[in-house]
Amino acid sequence: MLKIVKKKKTPKSPQKARAPIDEIMKYLFSVSKETLISMLNSLFNQKLNIENTTVIQTNSEFVDETFDITRGDLFFRLIEKLKPYNFHIEVETRPNGNMTIRVLEYDIKKADENQRLDGKRYIKRYVLPKSIVIHIEKGRNIPDCYESEIVDIKADGSEEIIHRSVPVIKYWELTDTDLIERELYPLLPMQVFLLRNELKKYAKSKDLTGKQEVINKIKNLTEKIITEAHKLAQERKIDDGDDDKIITALDKLIKYLNKQYDFDENLNQEVDTVIESVFTKLKREGGEESKIKTAEKMILKNKPLAEIIEFSDLPEKKIREIAKKLSKELT
Repeated sequence: MLKIVKKKKTPKSPQKARAPIDEIMKYLFSVSKETLISMLNSLFNQKLNIENTTVIQTNSEFVDETFDITRGDLFFRLIEKLKPYNFHIEVETRPNGNMTIRVLEYDIKKADENQRLDGKRYIKRYVLPKSIVIHIEKGRNIPDCYESEIVDIKADGSEEIIHRSVPVIKYWELTDTDLIERELYPLLPMQVFLLRNELKKYAKSKDLTGKQEVINKIKNLTEKIITEAHKLAQERKIDDGDDDKIITALDKLIKYLNKQYDFDENLNQEVDTVIESVFTKLKREGGEESKIKTAEKMILKNKPLAEIIEFSDLPEKKIREIAKKLSKELT
């Protein structure tokens, strides 16, 4: 008698967890509405009004009928005066030869999702989001944009061709100054990622001098970015709290890379020391700036020197320097 044995179904492998770098990027894009819209305007060459625009970060995971999950990086829906704008950002830390089809696949899934959410139509209308790819590291043959053509062949044999171009941001070509000028403030922490190859190179190296040079680069970059973030907040170019997110992401990224390459057990402590030192310095400078402003106001009101010294807590020599400077500016 033939015995029928049912073949056991091989369970699907669990979905790969999102890499910490993906989570860091998501965190960086969770800044305030004003900072985010400024960045999206810059990336997508838009002029959306910050006050009249609503921002929604939309779903980036798409589940099909077999329960497989396709994950994009970042999708945003902005609404200005009832008009919707859909944006899609892919962030790549390594070159990927499949980007053209990957971005198109994500965009089709997002267009299908939006079509279903927008209600029933006699003719289904699929609107692809505006997309952009940010390549962090330099790679071979990374184009300025990903070009594709979608060809619709008609019944009569004629073709309708839709040309699609997805711009590429080559992050490795941008300095911190470029990022600030282009209002891409939340992307400042990714500057440390450009040192990834050096971290990898010296992780197992006996060249202690080379390793220390890399540590110093990271420490200097940490101090620079914290100072820049603080300045941006002081100048109201970013909202309160956005500078904290930039610094938190920077710290997280450094520690992630250090752990990934087992680079140096002392690096985390050295970075923590730099962060604490910069904060102490900025606090002291902030206090000094406040004292100077108090003295300036009192000088302009012709208050007695003794009173200015008492309320500003500045020495007489410093007050006289401030008064001399104000006198020159007013003449």
